[in-house]
Amino acid sequence: MDIRQLKYFIAVAEEQNFGRAAERLHRSQPPLTRQIQTLEEELGVLLFRRTAKGVELTQAGETLQRDAMNILALVKQATERAQLAAKGQIGILDVGVYGSASLNTIPALLSIFSEKHPDVEIRLHNAHRSIQLEALRQRRVLIAFDRYRPEDTDLAVELVSQEPLIVAFKQNHPLAAKEIVSIEDLRNEPMSMPAALNTLTVNAALNLCRAHGFEPRLVNEATDVITGLVTLASSQHGVALIPASVATLQIPGLVFRPLKETREIFMELNCFYLKDEASPLLRELLQVVHEYRRENERMLRESISVQA
Repeated sequence: MDIRQLKYFIAVAEEQNFGRAAERLHRSQPPLTRQIQTLEEELGVLLFRRTAKGVELTQAGETLQRDAMNILALVKQATERAQLAAKGQIGILDVGVYGSASLNTIPALLSIFSEKHPDVEIRLHNAHRSIQLEALRQRRVLIAFDRYRPEDTDLAVELVSQEPLIVAFKQNHPLAAKEIVSIEDLRNEPMSMPAALNTLTVNAALNLCRAHGFEPRLVNEATDVITGLVTLASSQHGVALIPASVATLQIPGLVFRPLKETREIFMELNCFYLKDEASPLLRELLQVVHEYRRENERMLRESISVQA
């Protein structure tokens, strides 16, 4: 039994006449009759009985008709779903995330993707970048987002967004009285930073301080930006230079202020994926990434022109 035989059988069952069924199928009648006879022989039952006007279903034929229609409906659905999957319209999108970028940018970006692809299930995997790279190569995640730019030759890296640095400190800090803080105000301040000194956040903060002639005194080294802020909130002194989007966090005891030198340096968020990855879902997500990046660049230009 094959799909073609079932289609022929249903046509005869609905038309109750071999001649009309043959016309509907754009076939001659003898081959159609032979196909039905072959199907009956394979099943070992009679599917039709002759009548004065044509044929009618036997009890076995009625049972087969119900099942055959369900089978053909499933075949049609499977075909459509396969075609949608090939276009990146359905499936499961596994995304690696880490650190402060998961607070603002990534939810906004994936929300745009979900609006355009409502039938795609998104699964987030929050893990350190070393685990993300392993997951990418094992194809457990399709793409990863981080404030980090891997140099691995098997990975493609794309900029997602940029944002300015801001400063965080306790609400009773003397600098809290200022609406805008200068990097010079931080020259003698203990500075909380993640312990992994190869992150873009840390490098950006260090470079900004060094550009203004001082080496920051690092304290309260934490595993990531968010943990560092929690540590800062529980300490008696110190400041932290962080991406502006982290200000969406409500951490008791902490306040955030913009930097006067906000135009001097921007934080990057990157995405990376295997160069040989051909997933349609990745292609669709990257289109959203590119749209998001263009909008981010437009907003940055407007922000800079306002400050100029």
